[in-house]
Amino acid sequence: MKGFWKKKLPACLLSLALLMGTVPMASAAWADLTYDVDEDDYVFIGADDFEDLFDEEWDGWDSFEYLEFRNIDDFDDYGYFTAEDGDGYNAQLDSDDLYDGIFYSNGRDAEDWDEYDLDTLYFETYDNIDSDTIYIDFTLYGYDEDVDGTMCIDIAGGSGSSGDVELTYYVDPGDDVELDADDFWDLFDEESREDFEYLEFYSYDDFDDYGYFEAEDADGDWVQLYDSTLDDGYYYYNWYDTSSSYDYALDRMTFCADKNADEDTLEFPFTMYGDDNDEVDGTLYIEIGEGTGTSSKADFVYQVDPDDDVTLDAEDFYDFFYDESDYDELEYIEFTGYDDFDDYGYFGADGYDYDDYVRDYELNESDLDDGWFYYDEDEVWDDYEFELDTLTFYADRNADEDTLTFDITMHGIKGDKIDATLAIEIGEGTTSSATKVDGDIIYEVDPDDTVTFDRDDFWEFLDDETGDDLEYVRFTDATGLDDWGELYSYDYYNDRVYFDEGDLDDGYFYYDSKDLYYDDDCTLDDLTFLSYDDADGEVVYLDFTAYGRDDDAKGTVAIAIGDVGGVTAEGGDIRYYTDYSGRVQINANDIARFFEESYPGYTLQYVTLKGAPDYGSLYYNYYGTSEYGTSYSTRITADNCDDMDLYFSPSSSQYALSELTYVPSGVNYCAQIPFTAYGTGSRSVSGTILISVNLSEVPDVYGPTPKNTAVTFPAASIYTAVSQASGLGLSSIQLLELPAANEGTIYVGSGTSQRADTSTLYGYSSGSQRISQLRFVPATGFTGSVEIPYVACNSSGTPIASGKLCLGVVEEMEDFSDISSSAWCYKYVLELSDADVIDGYSDGTFKPDNQVTYGAALKLIMLAAGYTEQAPVNSNVFSGYLARAQADGLVSGSVDLDAPITRLAVSQIAAKAMGLSINNLSSVRPFTDTSDPYVQALNAAGIVEGYFDNGTSTFKPYNTLTRGQISAIVWRMEQYQ
Repeated sequence: MKGFWKKKLPACLLSLALLMGTVPMASAAWADLTYDVDEDDYVFIGADDFEDLFDEEWDGWDSFEYLEFRNIDDFDDYGYFTAEDGDGYNAQLDSDDLYDGIFYSNGRDAEDWDEYDLDTLYFETYDNIDSDTIYIDFTLYGYDEDVDGTMCIDIAGGSGSSGDVELTYYVDPGDDVELDADDFWDLFDEESREDFEYLEFYSYDDFDDYGYFEAEDADGDWVQLYDSTLDDGYYYYNWYDTSSSYDYALDRMTFCADKNADEDTLEFPFTMYGDDNDEVDGTLYIEIGEGTGTSSKADFVYQVDPDDDVTLDAEDFYDFFYDESDYDELEYIEFTGYDDFDDYGYFGADGYDYDDYVRDYELNESDLDDGWFYYDEDEVWDDYEFELDTLTFYADRNADEDTLTFDITMHGIKGDKIDATLAIEIGEGTTSSATKVDGDIIYEVDPDDTVTFDRDDFWEFLDDETGDDLEYVRFTDATGLDDWGELYSYDYYNDRVYFDEGDLDDGYFYYDSKDLYYDDDCTLDDLTFLSYDDADGEVVYLDFTAYGRDDDAKGTVAIAIGDVGGVTAEGGDIRYYTDYSGRVQINANDIARFFEESYPGYTLQYVTLKGAPDYGSLYYNYYGTSEYGTSYSTRITADNCDDMDLYFSPSSSQYALSELTYVPSGVNYCAQIPFTAYGTGSRSVSGTILISVNLSEVPDVYGPTPKNTAVTFPAASIYTAVSQASGLGLSSIQLLELPAANEGTIYVGSGTSQRADTSTLYGYSSGSQRISQLRFVPATGFTGSVEIPYVACNSSGTPIASGKLCLGVVEEMEDFSDISSSAWCYKYVLELSDADVIDGYSDGTFKPDNQVTYGAALKLIMLAAGYTEQAPVNSNVFSGYLARAQADGLVSGSVDLDAPITRLAVSQIAAKAMGLSINNLSSVRPFTDTSDPYVQALNAAGIVEGYFDNGTSTFKPYNTLTRGQISAIVWRMEQYQ
């Protein structure tokens, strides 16, 4: 049935319709009943007119019961009828539906889907229709008699032609925005009665200087569209209607703004076509914002963190040159002037050095301007010629936060030259916990394992001490070397040479292997320490002197072996908890979010593991149910961990990041899994997964506090939480993360002179710095949730558990009589109540175990997503939220606001309200019982979870929720925002 839908008829609409019922007119002499209506309006029909007509004929001898329509003019191009059916829903009726229906004078007699309450009947017209008159014959039936008649509806239309429509999207430089096909459908639907099929672009702005479109064609390939190709395509509402290489899916279309795009508005006129040749003209606007606020005014801007690298994109240079030149194409670039950058890092590129092809040839400030960097790698064949798309800047780990500027000249094939500026912005980097051993350079190694020294550590040490450039290092003394391991490197002849405490001072260890000349000369970058298998807990110290061209400096290398007292858990970027008999399924979305926090706007592609956990076992495809990589369960070890690239969206032959399972061995320890995540734009970031294994999960220690009020760490409560989970006493804790600056600061002691850090062990009952001395001071005016993760350590400084101190900074301390601080949903309810997102009942209760209704959940979700309060539009207190949600596309179809809401509906509404993308999700479906993309998007955001059992993860989409459960979801939405 075309156009059929159902919804509850709003009470206010019924009332308005009753008030606006039109008195029968005599304008059409042969019509028994006549109604007038304008375009884009409606007219109430109702039962009274038909009852009066029936009574006039039979003068009370019989009573009107129902009517049937017959001989109906085709009115589907002008509008539709609406009436409430026997199920209590408002049904949209076309000409066929009207003919088939039975319309009762007493609505209670309507009991089926094709039986209607005549007193709710009204006719609604479309916009932009011609004036016309439609005639509809009917028969009125009483208990014994019937009456025939004709109804006339006079329609006052407009021109009948569709006008121009507009649609605007917003995007920042270096970001992208996805087009929503439903936005175009809605615009077309307002102007036409047909279904929207496809659109074409024409006569648009020159936009290559600002970015490009990306769309999926009929073959499923992603195609980039520029000035010259955008108007060649047909952009379909439904991807399944595409059939040729020039057909694209409108709902899989994205505008990607260049990182250097100016703030501007691009105009793209288009024509939309319906399935019966209706046309609607319009304009798409892409508004490009100011971007991230970078201070660099360069033509090309790249960003990198200390101890990280960034690869320049040759296409950026090609596009810029093509736009700025006289349609010339880029051949190569050369550097013509730049800052002193050796203190910040160096460039590397693939190319020729003295007729030898070298991978990642190192280019410092003295030789960068000697090179030519070619766009086409086939042009690289002579000395100091390199491939532009391999040009990478490697930032030193101690690089200061600064911006480096490089002047470049770009040369074209036809001889054009364009001057430009490149800027590399070096960020603040990340801080990590340090070991508790003393040393200027510190390395960590497991027993019976090796660690290779990094020559840049010594370069940076000398640079920090003297500003000189390192030439070589000599070791002057050693402690513990002969007892706990062996040290070796490679000499001038490339032979391995071993050193002990007696002859270590004979060696000269050079920064540049080209400087090796004598027998005692060795490479610093190959210097390796092999620890003995019985050296756990020991530290080896090596005193050294670093020599530069003019200056030297003395320092100490400390090598911590295994569990050195005070060498605590590092990282904990992603944390899990399990009991000793449980299993931990690593969530690929957790790593994706960690990557995107480091590089907003970029997408995770794959992950490599940099080691296996020291305790317990990590498996790939532990349950043997995976469809990716291998059908066998594989234990991941130190030997094979880097053999697997674990993909976020794998093909069938690739390993899937979602298939990692950790199996504990023993109890009361923290296992660590180091990894490096790689993504788009040649971005990468390293981190650590920390898994706390205990008798039970360490409960969060939670406490609310009024805003602008300092909080002393509850040492006794933290001790109790750790003891409860592990059965062990707590000796100290190490903080894994510090609050953001806008949340507040943790100080040690009563003043503000000493801030807490992530390397100190804060003792429980002893030590110069104790847990009870830690004090959180909220930022002025801040309210919200603060989470401070920590590891708990025993008396040897070894981590035994991981937990969280959670603080709710609130405007006022509001309580509900039926929720105590021990309730699992206490913090969610308390903080949401303080934020005016949630409230309780008039008797002071919250009733967390009551089922939440659709209307109540809709209100909570919309408020958490940033919507304002919505006034009711009828007698239902939540009707205003429903009206707004339907207008914004959050909800479609019929809705019973008083019915329980399902997990599926909550996920769909929340994901849409938050504007979560459904286009960059993993190809691995997280749940077996739903493929809904909005569920997957909300799960990827960490807001909803599923149920995992023996290798199978389900979502249970049709389960309903309690008020406590919806509070937890809404709270996570608030944190995500």
